[in-house]
Amino acid sequence: MKEKKPKDSIDFILSHFDQNTLFPRKMMTATSNGQFSVYSKEEIFEKCMKSEFIDCRINAYPEYTEYKGMTRLPPNFIFIDLDLSNFSKYKNPKKMLDKVLEKTLVKTSNSNRQKYSQHVTRNSHSIDNKRQIETFQTSITVYPTVLWSGNGYHIYLPIQSVVLDNYETFSKVKYPYLFSIYFGMYGGYSVSEVFMIFAKNYFTDGRADPQHRPKYKSCLIRIPDTYNSKCLSSGLDRENALVKVIQKWNRYRLPIQFLTKEFRRWLIQEEINQKNNIKRYGNPINMQGRTSSAFQILWIERLLQTGIGDGRKETLRLILGPYLTKTRKTDYAESVTALQEWLDKCNTVKLLDRNFNPNQRIKFSLKNTKGFLILENLKRKYPWLYENIIKYM
Repeated sequence: MKEKKPKDSIDFILSHFDQNTLFPRKMMTATSNGQFSVYSKEEIFEKCMKSEFIDCRINAYPEYTEYKGMTRLPPNFIFIDLDLSNFSKYKNPKKMLDKVLEKTLVKTSNSNRQKYSQHVTRNSHSIDNKRQIETFQTSITVYPTVLWSGNGYHIYLPIQSVVLDNYETFSKVKYPYLFSIYFGMYGGYSVSEVFMIFAKNYFTDGRADPQHRPKYKSCLIRIPDTYNSKCLSSGLDRENALVKVIQKWNRYRLPIQFLTKEFRRWLIQEEINQKNNIKRYGNPINMQGRTSSAFQILWIERLLQTGIGDGRKETLRLILGPYLTKTRKTDYAESVTALQEWLDKCNTVKLLDRNFNPNQRIKFSLKNTKGFLILENLKRKYPWLYENIIKYM
């Protein structure tokens, strides 16, 4: 690989971000033990070169996204993951994947066929207050970046955005069932982070990778002209394992005002659905020892999709293992697979200790017949583990 190409690719990826808040931000490579901070383009290239340009990913958001519990930065970057494995049920998975990509790009490019706001008064109470925002017509078409990762498409869509948490319309207080730390689907998320999840599903009509639930701290995107280790380990040559640019963005940011009405409708419906689930099946924090084929413990389901840096042994033993066997009633083989996939996610956050035996730990956790530790008891008995889990969720 020529030296110039990865450097140009780093410049290209950084062009998607707010240039006033480029650094510091986190990145990760095949040789790193979890995420680490970088402070310049030169340092990014140095770390990529050290890993032989394998699994080079950088966070789409800078490090300081929160201050004293308040969200500081807007959700100005949407990461959409279309994974080829999610289309395996079709006769021609790649053909179906390409169709979904095409529809997604049409939807993003057609999102500017109306009036939108150019300026939003920071102190306004409503993002749709027409007296406080300037509107005008535009014919600009937005083209996001599209990468081929070796296993699917990654779509990078920069947004002209605002911090949604600052607006009364999107206050968490209005959606207590969704944002409850005990039974909410988004208990550990800011409203702006939930918007990122909504947007990826909105543009793909729900066909984006369901296991990809981006947050500010975990929105790691691949750098073009680097290599995907999963492709290399599956036997592909370096050319076919290369992360390639299919389409470059045209440097126009989609204004978030195109999506706020749809987002608000979606939040309201999600809140109603969650409230009805709680009424129908009961409060999940009181479900110790009970089972339900229709209701799942949402904070644990989120945890199964989220890698954590520390406390993996305790999490397996106290929560995930007994939850799968006692509450979900998942069969043994499926439980083993689910926990192996969870440990793989943990490994991307921070490498597992050499003395950690995954198979042994999984088997031990599935033998726990006492039932999982509910969130209230976890917070009381193991506060350090509670804080660590919440931090990553």
